Amino acid sequence: MLPSRTSLSQLDLGRSRWYVRYGAAAAFTGLALLLNNVRPAQSLPFLFFFAAVALSARICGFGAALFTTLLSAAASDFFFLKPRFTFAHGHTSLLQLMLFGLVALLISSIAKQKSEIEKREEERRAQFAAAVESSEDAFFNKSLDGTILTWNRAAERLYGYRPDEIIGKNVAMLAPPERVTEIASILERLRRGERIAHFEPERVTKNDRRVHVSLSISPVFDEEGNIVEAATIARDFTERKRAEEALRLSEERFRAAHAMANVSAFDWNIETGDVTWFTELPALRELAPDGKFETWMKLVHPDDKPKLEAAIDRLFKEGSVEIESRVVRPDGQFIWLSTWGKLYRDEGGKSHCLGVAMDITQRRRSEEVLRRAEKLATAGQLGATIAHELNNPLEAVTNLIFLIRKNRSFDEKTRKQLEYVDQELARMAHMTRRTLGFYRDTSSPVHVDLANLMEDVLALYARKLETKRIVVEKEYQTHAEVAAFPGEIRKVFSNLIANAIDAVSSGGHITVRVRNARDWGNPGHSGVRTTVADSGYGINSADVSSIFDPFYTTKKDTGTGLGLWLSKDIVQKHGGSISVRSSTLQRRNCRTVFSVFIPAQETAVSEGVPQERRMA
Repeated sequence: MLPSRTSLSQLDLGRSRWYVRYGAAAAFTGLALLLNNVRPAQSLPFLFFFAAVALSARICGFGAALFTTLLSAAASDFFFLKPRFTFAHGHTSLLQLMLFGLVALLISSIAKQKSEIEKREEERRAQFAAAVESSEDAFFNKSLDGTILTWNRAAERLYGYRPDEIIGKNVAMLAPPERVTEIASILERLRRGERIAHFEPERVTKNDRRVHVSLSISPVFDEEGNIVEAATIARDFTERKRAEEALRLSEERFRAAHAMANVSAFDWNIETGDVTWFTELPALRELAPDGKFETWMKLVHPDDKPKLEAAIDRLFKEGSVEIESRVVRPDGQFIWLSTWGKLYRDEGGKSHCLGVAMDITQRRRSEEVLRRAEKLATAGQLGATIAHELNNPLEAVTNLIFLIRKNRSFDEKTRKQLEYVDQELARMAHMTRRTLGFYRDTSSPVHVDLANLMEDVLALYARKLETKRIVVEKEYQTHAEVAAFPGEIRKVFSNLIANAIDAVSSGGHITVRVRNARDWGNPGHSGVRTTVADSGYGINSADVSSIFDPFYTTKKDTGTGLGLWLSKDIVQKHGGSISVRSSTLQRRNCRTVFSVFIPAQETAVSEGVPQERRMA
């Protein structure tokens, strides 16, 4: 409720009937005539008539003011100008009447203008009051000590107080108990002439309900420029606050769900090339800090770029696309991404691609492990079939040779030839069992000198080494003994030497070291470390991490991908470890180095691994 102001302009007869307006003008003239009859005023005959003209102009309008001017001139001439009580006059009286008329007209004009100004001001004030009263925002004024002076309907709806309940009370009653001191601080700032714009405190309603409001408070000045009041505008945004909080929680859940699922949404501005990620995939963090599509394209695996470019063409033609591709990290590791995108245009007509990217690296690795397991299962099934098909005829031939050798009619030469045939059949059976994994080494680990074992392996490959003119540098330490299965360790060394020979070009060199050492991962364990280093072409960093996986090979046409996998299995069975480091840089003399550590303790060999090993 806003206070009303009364003024002279509110006594407005300008739109009344003519006889009311002119009757009032005549009354003002008669009143002036009576007042002029008072003795002190007789010396100033026109004084009250001027006032009558001004009142007529302000209240009754300009026409009534002219009527008052004529009546006042006639009354002055008849009652006050000499000769009195007659309308005869001399030159002096005529001059006085003319001056009176001019001044009266001037007064009428000024009074009329002021009246119109005041009317317009009152109309504007009334319009403003009506606007404030009907506003959706709460308006109220308070004094500089905090006393509430005005209160509109929106304030009543917001806080619950009627005007008669709140006007005259201190504004501090609207603040929560813990924020009462905030009111004193605000009033002090207002007294200094500050305007407080858009801060969002919490306030308390009549029924003790807490609401979030947006406040703007401005000082109100009087005509002399002094601060007399403060005007407050309050807007309830409790629902908006709740909506914002709900949105914030929803976004947090959205981000958490995306993080758990390794999923992130993105927006690619096709015209500017900017890529905006709504959530961040940990695997992609800091890969493209500039957020440009060109930078992301540089990270795509070279083998996947043609596929990705074709997918982008499909996106422009069909409006949506789905693709799986790899992103290469600076350390050489790659990330598999499953990406779905849909084309759209923003408000400005610019083309965008809104999409979702999922990190499927772990899934692809699991699928790869599953494929390898299936390959191994297939190989095992094939091995069992071959074993069945080969062992039966071999056994039959062996038995037949045994029976033939019992025949006494053969000469010594024939018997010798049959003995050779029997030996070759035994060797063939042994090779078959070894190839298929049915290989029985010694029944238990024995002490073996790894230097002597390496010499035996090098002797087997002497012809290959000589053919390729490969220089072998040997560094052996005496008494480099461990407890092991010599046949299996020989298989490991044979695989490493064969790989080194394949990698080294003609005229290259291989360095072999066998020496007592300690385990790098556990310095408390002693044993023997064997290293095989070659000057070959090296292994790419992307291949090093998978070099010991089954069926993984860098020899595209000749490798099976089983040698190093079996070697690692054998070394781990002995409680040891095998590692590799490699470089493709030409300036290195030894580009690839394999290191095998076998612990010296007899108990190093895993007891849980059966001595007759079967690959399946």
